[in-house]
Amino acid sequence: MTRPVPRRPAPPSPDLPAPADAVRSTDPPAAGVPHDDLLLEGVDLSGADATDARFLGCRLLGCRGDDLVLTGARFVDCAVAGLAATALSLRSSSWRECALEQLRVGALSAPGASLTRVAVSGARVDFADLRESELTDVTFTGCDLRDVDATGARWTRVRFEDCRLGALELSSARLADVDVSTSELDGVSGVAGLRGAVVSEVQLLRLAPLLAAHLGIAVAG
Repeated sequence: MTRPVPRRPAPPSPDLPAPADAVRSTDPPAAGVPHDDLLLEGVDLSGADATDARFLGCRLLGCRGDDLVLTGARFVDCAVAGLAATALSLRSSSWRECALEQLRVGALSAPGASLTRVAVSGARVDFADLRESELTDVTFTGCDLRDVDATGARWTRVRFEDCRLGALELSSARLADVDVSTSELDGVSGVAGLRGAVVSEVQLLRLAPLLAAHLGIAVAG
């Protein structure tokens, strides 16, 4: 049997300024204004509101961000590493040509978020609200995503590589070239939303009861 070969995501290539040219700051970003070439390192961003802010060529390194609000924010050519937060709001935010590393988030609220050419590595998220999100050319590597709600999501060329996916909700999702075959997939709700995904043979066996129930197939004992 010919194995399906999904199209791989295009990797990001963030255009970041040289460290000497970065604008170092200890102040949280402000809402509704542009932030160019900003470097925030080890800054406590907890409770900050950067709604509708724009980030171009910025680095956020080792920051704390409990209840940080980035609703509607736009990130282009950015790198975020070591961000830790109990709760983080990325509702309707957009990310293009970005790299996200070693995030530690309790509750991630990102319904309606848009990610294009984004690489996420080493992240741990207890609950991710990705309803109605749009992901294109996105790679997750070595991530622990324990509870993901992707209801109504539209994902194209998305790859989960050596990740753990816990409870995954895919009701009304539309997937194309989404590869989960090298990751742990613990449970899926809205199994019809898996159409357009690539799974391993082992994953398929585990999903068989859900697929049978969805298709109305009775299995004789």
